[in-house]
Amino acid sequence: MSVTGFIGRALLASIFIRSGLNHLQDPDPIVRAAKGAEIPEPELAVKVNSAVMLGAGAMLALGVAPRLASTALAVSLVPTTVIGHPFWDKQGQERHHQQTHFMKNLALFGALLALGSRK
Repeated sequence: MSVTGFIGRALLASIFIRSGLNHLQDPDPIVRAAKGAEIPEPELAVKVNSAVMLGAGAMLALGVAPRLASTALAVSLVPTTVIGHPFWDKQGQERHHQQTHFMKNLALFGALLALGSRK
């Protein structure tokens, strides 16, 4: 792997590692969102999703099974994006804020798909 590939992979992984740690340390806001979306067992769902972000993020950063790690992160990003950033339910500045985060997550999803499809 090239130096730029290593740096890019580590930078991409960093947001997932950070989010996973944050959600494990302070799960309440995420659990409330999961409850609002009627996710069964929201506390467990948040813990599992946070563990996936942390574990697969670390794997991606270290280059351990990067295709598997990027796939796991892409899968975990779908509910995170839809539940966490429902811009369609918001108005004004809050709508703009949530739409920006939604689009950022779509960009991350695209980067993970591109990385996962590399041979």
